[in-house]
Amino acid sequence: MSHYLEIPHLAREFPFRRFVHKGEVLAYPHWHKMVEIIYVTRGVLHLGVNDIPIVMRAGEIQFINAGDTHYFLASPNSERIVVQFDAFLFHGDEALQLDGQPGLRHRLSTMCTHSQQWPSATTLAMQNLLLAINREDEERTVGYKYVIKARLLEMIALIYREVPISQHHPARPLNAAAAFKSEKTLARLDRIFSYVEHHYHESLTLDDIAKFMGFNVCYFTRFFKNNTGTTFIRFLHNYRLNRAKWLLLNEDISISEVAERVGFTSVKNFHHVFKQDTGVAPRQYKKSISGIK
Repeated sequence: MSHYLEIPHLAREFPFRRFVHKGEVLAYPHWHKMVEIIYVTRGVLHLGVNDIPIVMRAGEIQFINAGDTHYFLASPNSERIVVQFDAFLFHGDEALQLDGQPGLRHRLSTMCTHSQQWPSATTLAMQNLLLAINREDEERTVGYKYVIKARLLEMIALIYREVPISQHHPARPLNAAAAFKSEKTLARLDRIFSYVEHHYHESLTLDDIAKFMGFNVCYFTRFFKNNTGTTFIRFLHNYRLNRAKWLLLNEDISISEVAERVGFTSVKNFHHVFKQDTGVAPRQYKKSISGIK
């Protein structure tokens, strides 16, 4: 099983980072000590947090707490802003909290983490704060770190004041049985993702992957859909199309060779799936992106 711990290289005096993911991205199961906030600005994101599949759409926000294991598969033509920070960033500010209020880590671990569960005005306020943070970190004008921290502090105040507390506390540490189940599930997903990465260019079928995992086809189909929010065939098509787009833009080869190298046995089927996904044929896609007349 892979090591899921991710250790971002962050400055101790300002443990924060922000980036924008565009297009189809597959992130393997991992965890880190950073709090992560995902704001989907376009498209769809299939996310898994502590073994729970979540489908996010444009405008939605998800908080992922430190230590929560997560993975995701983003749709083509999608975009999301990702903000990560270590709670240590606010170590000197916790004295500002009123007596009797829970600490920041506790509040983050008991909040409703998905914006679908928030009042609409709260979601809008959080979106504006994330867009402001994104803009400051992109432009990086003098004093930008002060502004980013100020916006993060506003975000924390918003969480205390307006974000509901979860009735089920889904982010609390898993019990021993649930933790074992989560680790076992993640180990299986890791094997599936790795197998696809190494065999996507072959004629890969549901029977092949189910046999590799030691499952029957029905159980594998149900297991994959329940834990990723998408079907295996859709996942495989997305992976192959992502590789095909890279080949179209970076290598001077025929469409039939592209189709063959990413695992499509029929050029006609490749055309159909590609056009269904992007709205244009492979050759048109190459021309429109590369600027070829």
